[in-house]
Amino acid sequence: MDNFAKTMINQMARRTGTELTERHLQILEFAYEYYYKHKVGPLFHMFKNRLGVSKQELQKLFPNGIHSVYNWTGIPIQTTDNICKDVAAVDVKNYRDVYFDHNATTCLRDEVKKVLIDYCNGVYGFGNPSSSTLPGRKAYEHVFHAREQIAETIRVSPREIVFTSSGTEANNLAIKGVAFNYLEDKGHIISCKTEHPSVRNTLEWIAKIGFTVTLLDVDPSGMISPQAVEQALRRDTILVAVMAANNEIGTIHPLEHIGNICASREIPFMVDAIQAYGKIPLNPKKIGISLMSLSGHKIYAPKGVGALFIDRNVHVRQLLHGGEQELGLRAGTENVGHIMALGRAAELMYAEMGEEQQRYEILRQYFLQNLDDHVPGYILNGSRENRLAHTLNVGFPGVDSGALQLSLNKIGIYVSSGAACSAGSKEASHVIKALGVDTDYYGIIRFSFGLHNTEEDIDYLFQYLPEILTQLQQNGQS
Repeated sequence: MDNFAKTMINQMARRTGTELTERHLQILEFAYEYYYKHKVGPLFHMFKNRLGVSKQELQKLFPNGIHSVYNWTGIPIQTTDNICKDVAAVDVKNYRDVYFDHNATTCLRDEVKKVLIDYCNGVYGFGNPSSSTLPGRKAYEHVFHAREQIAETIRVSPREIVFTSSGTEANNLAIKGVAFNYLEDKGHIISCKTEHPSVRNTLEWIAKIGFTVTLLDVDPSGMISPQAVEQALRRDTILVAVMAANNEIGTIHPLEHIGNICASREIPFMVDAIQAYGKIPLNPKKIGISLMSLSGHKIYAPKGVGALFIDRNVHVRQLLHGGEQELGLRAGTENVGHIMALGRAAELMYAEMGEEQQRYEILRQYFLQNLDDHVPGYILNGSRENRLAHTLNVGFPGVDSGALQLSLNKIGIYVSSGAACSAGSKEASHVIKALGVDTDYYGIIRFSFGLHNTEEDIDYLFQYLPEILTQLQQNGQS
C-alpha cells in the first residue's frame, strides 16, 4: 500500500475515532490491492471468501461499513451518504500543479535526461566496465569520468568516490563498513536523534550485534552541540555520524567544528550529505569529513544511484562480495547510464549552486512574508539562520498534519508532513519530537523548493491556504 493511502487511512481513523487494529489493516490492504488489480472495489462476498469477513463485521469495524473501506483506500464510490469528509473543500478556479516536495525527490532535468536517453539509444555503447574489450574500456572511462565530475564538486580524488545504488546503501556502507573492522571487540558510535532512518535504523541494527550507540539530543532549533559530541567521546569510540543538514527541517549542523574534534582524536567522521549536497559548499578534506554520502534523485538525477566519499586513510569493509568493482568496495556490475547521469547532475548542481541558493532565499523570504500576513500563530521549525535555503518546516495551529497535507494535495499542491521514507505513519516525526513541538496542536508540513518553483506557486498556495485552515479548524481536524 502506498504512503498516500496510509496517510488517508490514518487521517480517516483519527477523524472518526476508529482505533485501527490488525483486522482493520488486513481488510483495507485487501481492498486496496484488489482495486488496483481489477479497477473495481471488492464486493461483500469477496471479503467473506478471502478474509472470512461478514457484512456485520464490516459494519462493526468501520463507521460506514464497506463505504468507509472504499473511501479510506481511495476506491471511487457513488453515494449521497454523508460519510466522513477527510479534507477541506475549496473552489479552485485556476488549478495548477505545484511541487513543493523536492526533499523527497526531484524530477529528471533535461540535460540529465539527455544523458540517459543517449545511453539507452547506444550512443555510449553497452560494454561492461569490467570486461577486457574495447567497449568495456569505454564503459569504464564513462564511469571514471562521472567519478571525476563528483570528485571535483567536493575537491577530493576520484579514487575516493564509490558508486552505490542509493543514499541508503551509501550510509549503510559507511557505518557498517567501519564497524565491521571491530567485530571482535565491538566499539562505540556517536550520532544524533534527528538522523535519517537510513542512519538511525542502521545504528539500531549495529547495537543489536553488540556495539554501543549514543544518540545525542539537539537544541530547539534542531542543531547538535559540538561540545556534546566531544563530551560523549570514549576510548572505544570508532565513529561519529552526523548529517550535514536535516531533511525535514533544514537545519545545518556545525560540521567543521565536529570534524576538528574528530580529527584531533583520530576518529572517523561520517556525514550523511544527501539533502545538503548541491545546496551548500562541502569540502570533506577541509572540514575533516572521513566519509560522506549523496544520492542522485535529490539533485535531478535518476533514482537508484548514489555515491559515497571514503577518505583514502579510512579502511572500510565491503558489504557486497563478488567482483572487484568500485575500487574493491562494492561488487556488482556498475549501472553505467545512471552513474553517468549522476555525474552530469552533480556538475550542473555545483555550477549553479550559488545562484540557485540566492533565488531560494528570495523565495523563502516571500513565503515567510505570506505566512506572517495570512497564518496567525504559525511556528517555523528548525534554525532560522543555519538552514538550507530551500527548506521550510511549518507548524500550523489547530489542524492535523494529515488532513492539511491531503487537502493541499487535492488542489495540486504537493508537500510532505515528514521524511518520505516515513510518510503515511500516524506518528509524529522523530525529528519534530526531538524539537519538543506540540504535535497535538500543530499540523506539521514541510515545503521544499526546487529548480522550477516561482513566486507564482507561492501565490497559488496562499490564495487557498487560509480557507483550508479555517475549514479544518472548524471541522475539528485537530
